[in-house]
Amino acid sequence: MPPITDPREAALRRRKAIALGLLGIAGAGLAVVSVLERTHPHWAFGFLAAVFEAALVGGLADWFAIVALFRHPMGMRWIPHTAIIPSKKDALGASLADFICDHFLGTRQVAEKLQSMDIAGAIAGKLADSAFAGTMGRALANALPRILDALDSDELHRFLHRIADARLRQVDLSGVVAVVLRQLTADGRHQALVDAGLGYAGEVLAAPGTHERVADLAGRELWKVLRYLKIDGVVADKVADKLVAGMAGMVSDMAGDRDHEMRQRIGAEFERLIVRLEDDPSLRERVNAFRDQLIEDSDLSRYLRSLWRDLATWIREDVERDDSAIATRISSIGAEVGSRLAADDAMRAWINEGVVELVLPEVERYREGIRDFIVERVHQWSAEELTRELELAVGSDLQFIRYNGTAVGALIGGVLYALVHAIQALV
Repeated sequence: MPPITDPREAALRRRKAIALGLLGIAGAGLAVVSVLERTHPHWAFGFLAAVFEAALVGGLADWFAIVALFRHPMGMRWIPHTAIIPSKKDALGASLADFICDHFLGTRQVAEKLQSMDIAGAIAGKLADSAFAGTMGRALANALPRILDALDSDELHRFLHRIADARLRQVDLSGVVAVVLRQLTADGRHQALVDAGLGYAGEVLAAPGTHERVADLAGRELWKVLRYLKIDGVVADKVADKLVAGMAGMVSDMAGDRDHEMRQRIGAEFERLIVRLEDDPSLRERVNAFRDQLIEDSDLSRYLRSLWRDLATWIREDVERDDSAIATRISSIGAEVGSRLAADDAMRAWINEGVVELVLPEVERYREGIRDFIVERVHQWSAEELTRELELAVGSDLQFIRYNGTAVGALIGGVLYALVHAIQALV
């Protein structure tokens, strides 16, 4: 006999042996006291015979009941209602599916459970715990190199490049730019961008090096005669002063007056460009040709690939350090989100309500599919496989019924013997 490797089977065999041993003791005891009662008549032997007989009957009855769950006792197929589990396999599967779907996946049960759970509060508590946040940050950071390894595949890059190439060539870049500019200029939103540009221009003009660069440029362009008279430097300084002062003044005027003529011209140029992008076929063709040129540019592709590799290398090197910036950042973000969420009752309530509203429709949607899956899965099992698994799962505990049947039978046998003889004595 091959060695038993499944601990459930070992426990089942051990408890079956104990139950069989109890039956053997009852049977042997009945035989012995029956002989003694004939050879040495005494009420005690009659009492013990009744006890052993009832124990034997109780043990055998419970043995029959338990075996009949899983198979035909002693192969007697003619006895009705035996081998219940294998013969009712499909019905049991349907009943199991109904039980799970009706009592565990019912809308009311799921809703009550979700509503009783403060999911957002639990998340907030976990994230606010610095130890958990640190562990989470390190775990997520450690996962990044594996993700990068999965993505760093030439086949994957070529596949994505083909998809991107096909998709990007379908994009009307001219129309996209027109839409973006239209949104940018709607209700004067572009004025903020103009303000930022003017602020930067003012800083450049006010920088000490600007005057020197303008003066040098003016000096190179002055007439030779001024150079001959050696006054080109003085004139260049004067010209630079005028140019820088004039440009600075214009920038200052434009920054302080949103109705300035130049700002109005900028807005008008924006509008003119938008109209051309929308309606000028030649401009649209040139913009889209530029799009195709960018897509086909091998230098750009290599540059983007090098950027990706540099980023991946930096990520890998960072997460290997004990003081990983990525892990620290993830941890700090998680801790901040947790503390803010813990202090915001309204947000937690909104999240909890959102979970309920998200889950319940999905439960409704997939409940019947789960029911069908359970029924189909049980149907696919062989009767022998299902019976074996159930017997290993619960058969060991069922042997206690045999123990109890033998013991209770013995007790009842003794009580009945005493009652019968008591009645006989009274009569």
